Amino acid sequence: MNRQNGSLKGRAVAALTAVVALALLGLGVSRALADEPIVGYWQVTFTDPATKKVTSHAWDAWHSDRTETQNDTGNILGGNVCQGAWVPLGNRTYGLSHPYFLFADPTHPEVGWTEDNEGQFAGYSCVELERVTVDKSGTNYAGPVLFKCVLGADPFDPTASVVFTGEASINAKRVTVDVSQLPPG
Repeated sequence: MNRQNGSLKGRAVAALTAVVALALLGLGVSRALADEPIVGYWQVTFTDPATKKVTSHAWDAWHSDRTETQNDTGNILGGNVCQGAWVPLGNRTYGLSHPYFLFADPTHPEVGWTEDNEGQFAGYSCVELERVTVDKSGTNYAGPVLFKCVLGADPFDPTASVVFTGEASINAKRVTVDVSQLPPG
């Protein structure tokens, strides 16, 4: 019985050591990703590259787990909050793949809007593809954006019919807390 207890204790110690090692490795990965200059909260402006006209604004959060959340000024029925995934490309440059669905709304009659289907999935999905570079100060980023919309719910399906492509330029500035603007405590 003592030999069996010793064997169980040894296995328990080995398992605990493995769990601690994995946790420490996991924390190291999270810390390394948090050091990427793209991680943070950004005020974003989209412009038409040909006319330089502003086409949209957004609040954009790039997370250390390589996900991203964006809230833009588009029609709420069109779907103005969505998520993406990002990868580092080197030299303070990042790639973002940001899929989203299109919903029937009066500002997009081309997707078959009627009063009866308003707010319902319109049968199209899109992906916003960004390549952005954070400046050396870490307070701004900029780069090109490509939009691609397809028929169906999967914008990554290589066999889906492409119904729209478009381009934009993106400029962003980091959002920080100005403690002088906080209410007195």
